[in-house]
Amino acid sequence: MWSLFLAVFYNLFLCLNGGSDSPVILALQQGEHVIPIDTLSPDLQGCMTFTGEQVLEPGQYMFVQDNRRLFNFLISRPEPVSIRFIATINKGRTEDIQIDGSEENNAYMRFYRFLQDKYALINNILDSDSAPQEKLPEVERMEGVIREYTHFLAGQFDSCMLGIIARNVFTPQHANGENPMHYLGYIDFTDSRYLNTSILPIRLKEFFTQKLVQQPDTLIRYTDLILKEEMHPRVRAYCARYLFTLFFTSEIMGMERVAVHIANEYFLNNPDLSDDPEMLQEMETYVQFNAQCLTGMKAPLLELPDADGTLRSLYDIQAPYTVVFFFEDNCPACSDELLKLVKLSGRADYQDVRFYAVYTQNNRDVFEKYSDFFPNNWVTVRDPDLRSDFHRKYNVRSTPRLFLLDRNKTIIGRDIGTETLHEILEDHRSRKQVDLPVAPNITLETENGESYALYDIQAPYTVLYIYDPSCTTCGMVTHLLYQLYKNTRDIEVVFSALYTGNDYKSWRKWLAEGTYTDWINLWNPSGDDRISRHYNINEIPLILLLDKDKKIIADHLSVETLTYILTELMPHDPLF
Repeated sequence: MWSLFLAVFYNLFLCLNGGSDSPVILALQQGEHVIPIDTLSPDLQGCMTFTGEQVLEPGQYMFVQDNRRLFNFLISRPEPVSIRFIATINKGRTEDIQIDGSEENNAYMRFYRFLQDKYALINNILDSDSAPQEKLPEVERMEGVIREYTHFLAGQFDSCMLGIIARNVFTPQHANGENPMHYLGYIDFTDSRYLNTSILPIRLKEFFTQKLVQQPDTLIRYTDLILKEEMHPRVRAYCARYLFTLFFTSEIMGMERVAVHIANEYFLNNPDLSDDPEMLQEMETYVQFNAQCLTGMKAPLLELPDADGTLRSLYDIQAPYTVVFFFEDNCPACSDELLKLVKLSGRADYQDVRFYAVYTQNNRDVFEKYSDFFPNNWVTVRDPDLRSDFHRKYNVRSTPRLFLLDRNKTIIGRDIGTETLHEILEDHRSRKQVDLPVAPNITLETENGESYALYDIQAPYTVLYIYDPSCTTCGMVTHLLYQLYKNTRDIEVVFSALYTGNDYKSWRKWLAEGTYTDWINLWNPSGDDRISRHYNINEIPLILLLDKDKKIIADHLSVETLTYILTELMPHDPLF
């Protein structure tokens, strides 16, 4: 007679005092998702025992009943566990938990109650009638207590899940001039246990949407810095996929460029990063339909016939702005947008805008009716045979689709409606470009009080940076630009930073704290408007590149674009 003994690698006894008789789900937190593992119904005493023949992955677990999370608990190592939980439930809320078999989880429960109590006290202070100046010191004191206790727990349970949880209660504070990567300093990307928590999506989203300048070049740069660091392979795969989704679904125009970069760099060129062929196929399709029509790119050429059969090129339109609009018949959204565009095109403030309307169907009669309906300043074309590949070039998988181009046919707006079109036009028109042949030779002062003229700089190229530290964006751009400066110290490029404010002491302090004292720092002690007046400045930060004769080569640059330009100008001194 044979006896079969099955090894039990986890034994989780749960008894609910005051709970319902509904089934209880044992689940694992994985990023933004909760993954069910097992489901049991309580016995008459409200008790049940979850067992399994495989070890539980390290991570943050929970019991769920009636779509409510009863409480969380932690598993730190892939080894057999046996834990008893006795929970008191009142009106669906867990009021008390007794735990046997895990000192870490007892500490975790104490920590959870500690946070509940302290933040309740903070809320009471904020809701009190005390004056704000009286509230602030007490709130800061309470937050200090929380930080000290979390730091203690992180040390006591350093190698455990509780250590991971405690370290990430707070985001690291950002010191002036410090690398923004500091914000992710509490995360160990080599530890796969982070995958079984909610920490990674919370911190990545916070970092990329709140801590960084929302410019594609900047976001791409930091995506690469993170994903090319030493990482556990599963963590890298998760982070890459999460960031792709974050930018793929972003409502901010221009984020498609970041998503395309991630897809190309980390998935399509490295299929081993994902074992999901369906996802890879979707990414490939996304790149194919978006890679040619990203903001900042030259619009793909279209040369299509009008109602008379005459070929009409998009690039033959000479105007400050061009709207490219894809539409079809039997499309209510298209009709609505078309009526709005026709109305806009007759307004006085739209006389600098031309319209290139592309009918995406093959009904010639309908096309001719549209052509007769549109104003004379419209170019109306069609491509019934899809020979131009417009659907792929402009990601026309549905209609309507609207693009806005500038004078040079650079895409400055995509996938927008008429309301957004108007906003982008007003914003773009308000940006005065630096249309000067050469930079004015203004004499200013250094941070040490010495007179200094721009033309005193003798170098093949000069980077002129105009900023104010009180501007939030300026702080981030300054950090990025300073990193580029440090990489170019050995080549013939001089960096000159012009402070536009008049608070000399605060400026000097900011320079010292940020260690920005070794490039040329200038300011205008007279306090007049000579900087903004001479350089047509209506927004900061502003980065210009000058040649040896102080001719302005390029203006309104991002740090990343400046890097590419310098690399192009001096290929013998690569910056990457």
